[in-house]
Amino acid sequence: MNTIDSSFTIRLFDDADTPELTRLLHASYAELGRMNLNYTAVDQNEETTRYRARGGRCWVIEHNDSLVATLTMSLPPAKALQQLTAEAQHPQRAWLNQVAVSPSLRSRGLARHLWILGREWAAQQGATSIGVDTAVPATHLVGLYSRWGFERRDIIHWDGKTYDSVVMVLPDIRSGSAG
Repeated sequence: MNTIDSSFTIRLFDDADTPELTRLLHASYAELGRMNLNYTAVDQNEETTRYRARGGRCWVIEHNDSLVATLTMSLPPAKALQQLTAEAQHPQRAWLNQVAVSPSLRSRGLARHLWILGREWAAQQGATSIGVDTAVPATHLVGLYSRWGFERRDIIHWDGKTYDSVVMVLPDIRSGSAG
């Protein structure tokens, strides 16, 4: 498995992390908010943070006693998502959710490390593919997921959002890239 500096600790989310995880999400998604993309994580409350983290397997990375990164993997995908796209209805398809890295620690491989961990967990649970959705205008995220091996499959629109989302699929969980 990919390794990160020993000053970082990876562990599963605990309910006690909710306030700090909410702050991390707000900080990480702020740039998307400035792009007028009203992602839920831009301003979600603590109840929503807890609900979304519990909606799958949620990992957090700590550094200097602070949460600095997170990723949630769901299997199966949320029912609301399954109603928006047939891509979320495929048997054995996990879904990548709520990826965030503290802006001050980006480009250090934290998201990639969590991605590898999440992909391995999904495979152990019997998933054969993984989906993700993100705002079409967030081209840097679409590019990241493309580098990770995801292919564009669908366009959806979440109720209340100011943007359309591209649905992307990693068709073979074993072929995903760490890059």
